[in-house]
Amino acid sequence: MSNPNDKTRDAIIRHLYSVHQNARGPKGVAVGIRDIQKAMKILGYKQKEVNSNLDYLVQKGWVARSEERRTFTTPRGTAQESISTTYKISDVGIDRLEGASTYQIKEHYSQINITNIKGVTILGSGNVVNTELTDLCKILSEIENIISESDELSDEQKLNSIADIGAIQNQLSKPQPNRNIIKEAWAGIKEVVTAASFIELLGKIEDLIAPILSL
Repeated sequence: MSNPNDKTRDAIIRHLYSVHQNARGPKGVAVGIRDIQKAMKILGYKQKEVNSNLDYLVQKGWVARSEERRTFTTPRGTAQESISTTYKISDVGIDRLEGASTYQIKEHYSQINITNIKGVTILGSGNVVNTELTDLCKILSEIENIISESDELSDEQKLNSIADIGAIQNQLSKPQPNRNIIKEAWAGIKEVVTAASFIELLGKIEDLIAPILSL
C-alpha cells in the first residue's frame, strides 16, 4: 500500500466487514464511532487517524453512515432530540473484500471520467444524468420503485414499464438526449401504468418531460 492511510482504511473496512458477517440481526450490522475507535485502538491506531480515514471511507462509498433521531423527555419534562450515528460496511466495501459475485451489479460508468463531460452529473443513486434533468431522473426512479412493488400490475407490465423507464434514464445521461426514444418509451409507460395510485407521479413526470419532447 503506497498511501500510508490505506493501512488504516483497510483495518477499518475489515473490522466493519467482520461486524457485518457476525451480526445477529439487521441492526447489528452497524456500530457507533466509539466501537470502531476501541477496536482500532487495540490494533494500534490513534483516534484522530481513525476519525479522518473513516470520514474518507464514507465519502468514497466504502462505508455507509446512518443517523437515527430520537426524542426523550428530561427530568424537567422538556422534550430533547438526540442523534445516534452508526457506521457499516457498504455493498461497495463488501464487493471489495469478497471479490466477484453473481449478484454484483456492474457500474456502467465506472471507467468513464464524468468530470470531463460538460452538462452531466452523477446522482446519489449512481445514475449519470444531464444536470438540467435531475428532477426528472429522481421522479423516474421513484415511480420505478413503486411499479416494482405494485399489486396492480402484472409481472410482464412491470418488466415493460421498468425497461421503458431505463430507456429514458439512459437518454438522460447524454448531454443531448434522443427525443424520439424518450417519446416512445414515455408513451409505453403511460399505456401500461394507468392505475389511480400513479396519477400524481405521472403528472409530475409529464410536466418535466414535456419541454424535452417539444424541442
